[in-house]
Amino acid sequence: MALNQVGARTEGDVYQGLFFWRQAADLLRPGSMVDRVVLEHDEADGVDDVAVFYRDPGVNAGGWMASADYFQLKYHVDNRDCYSSAALIDPAFINAKSSLLQRFYTAYTNLVKEHARFRLHLASNWRWQQDDKLARLLREFDGELPRKFFEDGPRGDLGKIREQWQAHLALDSDDFVTFARTLRFQLDHFGRRDFKAYVYATLEAAGLRTPSADLAACPYESLIQQFLMNGPNSFDEKTFRELCEREGLLVEAESSSPRSLAIGVRSFVRFAERLESEVDDLVCVSANFEGRHPSTDVSWGRSASQVLAFLGDADRRARLRAAETVIALECHGSLALLAGWELSRNSGVSAAPIQKPNLGVWRPDEGSAVSATWVAETIERDDDVDDMAICLSVTHNVHADVEEYLSSADAPSVGRVVLLSPVGGPSPQSIHGADHAYQLAVQLSGLLANARPNRRARAHVFFACPNALMFFIGQQREALGRLALYEFDFGLERDGSYQHSFSLPISANSVDETHEVPDDSPV
Repeated sequence: MALNQVGARTEGDVYQGLFFWRQAADLLRPGSMVDRVVLEHDEADGVDDVAVFYRDPGVNAGGWMASADYFQLKYHVDNRDCYSSAALIDPAFINAKSSLLQRFYTAYTNLVKEHARFRLHLASNWRWQQDDKLARLLREFDGELPRKFFEDGPRGDLGKIREQWQAHLALDSDDFVTFARTLRFQLDHFGRRDFKAYVYATLEAAGLRTPSADLAACPYESLIQQFLMNGPNSFDEKTFRELCEREGLLVEAESSSPRSLAIGVRSFVRFAERLESEVDDLVCVSANFEGRHPSTDVSWGRSASQVLAFLGDADRRARLRAAETVIALECHGSLALLAGWELSRNSGVSAAPIQKPNLGVWRPDEGSAVSATWVAETIERDDDVDDMAICLSVTHNVHADVEEYLSSADAPSVGRVVLLSPVGGPSPQSIHGADHAYQLAVQLSGLLANARPNRRARAHVFFACPNALMFFIGQQREALGRLALYEFDFGLERDGSYQHSFSLPISANSVDETHEVPDDSPV
């Protein structure tokens, strides 16, 4: 075998190994839903690189409970090609006699005999072809086929793809839809360097040692080679813990350090994410959404009520006050801000968000001397209107999208638009840690007060921010005044614009105005 072929195979094994360790780490977490993790699972030929099995009732798969996940990993050493809806049904694309879709269907027919509820995943570092009709609408956070794929007419862009796939598999409509709903496509799945850092952070959170960056040898990579050649390849909690102890990978727990209580808020299910296994307590409102979008007119109201009821429960609040708390925010930014609103500085709860991708706990030092400043610009629109729009451009600039939305028929009337971004401009690296984010949140309340013509004026908030920053902003609730929050269709699943989520503060008098709190919800 040529040297470059050996290197490519080794790189693929490393990628597969990192993915396996990420999944297996959950076997060590208290209360984990993961029951077994298998490397090279023979029963799922075609989608067999890694298989994860869950305890009853399974894990949330976005409205239904999955008992197993099967992953096929395609790691490529270069970026010379892309996936597309046509490539998935072309055997030549993978230099084989059957296509990727046919292989997935073969695995499906074998697995469905024994399992009723599972997902089939393709994960790769290659991307979707940019002009592919499916790529634009594929749900980016979990890789599920969009609703339009199943509902589009046979002459529509996605309808044509659906008909081609169905004909390629020679299935009737019902059988094809049942199969296609199990599919998940996660392409451009982390660069290798970022992915490795993410996996190591996950291992450390599960109580495992990770090698220093200056060491060439990695026990996790060498163990994968052993598993692939000689086994074992299947682990439950007992056998995996014994392996980690034998290999000296477990970190001794420090009994003198009290463990933080971990809670979670989830409104959508990310690819290969199992928040149930990572936190002690969780509120999941994903059943109110189709992907990131509300499934009904009351979805946002029901979700806000459920999050408030979870965080405001008297027994749970007493437990949160008794220990330092960390909160995982696998949710829309509106709900991240709402969580901070309920766990404000005056709530008696010491809560800190977990920031991805490095899984660091962002617990700020409120007395920090970190310099944090918003760059502000105000655009006057109508002196007779008190309400205003606030554009928080942190990870990227939202101004153009906000202006387009404000010119639409459904938009609120605003007298001014206030543009805010951190010094240096918006970018994924614009926030430099917990102290920086917290100081920006504190300053925001003062900027809002200065921009309001009066205390009753509502600030309509449009944002592109990390959830940790949204949480810190919510914690300033006493100084924020009246807010209306908006979510953007980043995945272009609907109209590629903004939608009002809910308004704060939530009260019985605002139900009709904001349509977010059903009659039987706590307020």
